[in-house]
Amino acid sequence: MSFWLITAGESLPELPVLAHLLGSAFHLDRDTAASEARKSWGVLGTGLTEAEADSLAAGCSDFGVRTIKLPAPEPMPRPEHAVKAVIGNGAAEFIFAGGLSIGAAPGEIEVLAAAPIKHEFTRTETAAPPPSAGGKALRLGIMAVTGLPLGFGKPKEVKKEVRGSELSFYLDIVPAAGLRRIRVSSDDFDFSCLKSGKTYSSQVNFRLLCAELAAFAPGASRNAGLRAILEGRPLWQLAYNTLADLEKETLRLVLARGK
Repeated sequence: MSFWLITAGESLPELPVLAHLLGSAFHLDRDTAASEARKSWGVLGTGLTEAEADSLAAGCSDFGVRTIKLPAPEPMPRPEHAVKAVIGNGAAEFIFAGGLSIGAAPGEIEVLAAAPIKHEFTRTETAAPPPSAGGKALRLGIMAVTGLPLGFGKPKEVKKEVRGSELSFYLDIVPAAGLRRIRVSSDDFDFSCLKSGKTYSSQVNFRLLCAELAAFAPGASRNAGLRAILEGRPLWQLAYNTLADLEKETLRLVLARGK
């Protein structure tokens, strides 16, 4: 049997502390330890023997970091993407594209976890370059002398790759027992549940929805991303590179609640 060691509680220890613990336990250089700490999201070790987990837990205890040792868990259920919600009268209903829905009372939501994720993209654009200034002047000169209209001809199309990035916001909602996982994306969610508070900005609407759900389910564990949103702190400091980071942190919070 293999074991995981995770941090207990909702908030994570300071990064320098985590880096020191991981560096000492796994014999990492300073830069590697800092990188591992930043993307650990409170999961300090996986695939550990019981002795390894106990040793790491003892080192954490020396620094006042509470931990939980547990057998390797099952992965979380795949997210179900909600496109609408109705919140009010002591209940929240999350509606999916096919019309099915999940209802939850405030005490039935275990975890609320949000994150901004930057998606890199590459697309090919086709454009016809404008005629050069010299070529255009030459044709106009010939037209002035001959009086004959000269077309500029069909310019050759040029294809070029355009690279860029887009920022999307995600919110995972885990009902009690963790048997389902509801996901909201700022890109394809109908924010009409905000009623008169709805704005023209999907990112602002996402923040407002986070605040409303946090108020609706005050007992739910909140991840670092959601707390940053609720406190109005800069999000660029958060180390969410992919959705896997959000899912790792969400799983850690679900496991920590069960202990």
